[in-house]
Amino acid sequence: MMSSTAQQHGRYSEPKRLHGVPGNVYILRNSGLKEGLLQIGLSRRSGWAKALELNRDKANIIPGSFECVFEIRAQDGGGALEAIMLALQNKRCGRREQDFFEIELHRAEAIITQCVREADLKFQNRYRHESALREYLEKEQAQNAPEETIEPIVQEGIFKKAFSWMSKAIN
Repeated sequence: MMSSTAQQHGRYSEPKRLHGVPGNVYILRNSGLKEGLLQIGLSRRSGWAKALELNRDKANIIPGSFECVFEIRAQDGGGALEAIMLALQNKRCGRREQDFFEIELHRAEAIITQCVREADLKFQNRYRHESALREYLEKEQAQNAPEETIEPIVQEGIFKKAFSWMSKAIN
């Protein structure tokens, strides 16, 4: 049986599913692990909430307690997480689904901040472009639409319908 943390973490290991979803990119440090080993991830909640969740999870086999040492908000959480994982792929330690990286804290903060800025800028540009394209297509569709004459719908009563049906049946 998977814990709730493992299930949630499984979703966040696929950043493409989270493109356009806002979230918090966090760095967690664990007192039970060696110095310089950081867990980097994405949560819709705060990094502190994620640390508390990991500390309370009984199925968590990692010793020590987690603390959030860095957190930044991203408009495009999936895009930011994908860029971060790509930038830090050579620093990864342990199993892939655990997202542990051996890197100095200040370097990780700088890389994450830069990746979040770039991902948010791409997201904003993509949003502006899609909005402008949608507006253009709606205007063009309205101009090219043929004018339709709308005939008023005459609502017949049940007796008129029955009368017309009976007169058709008789004839």
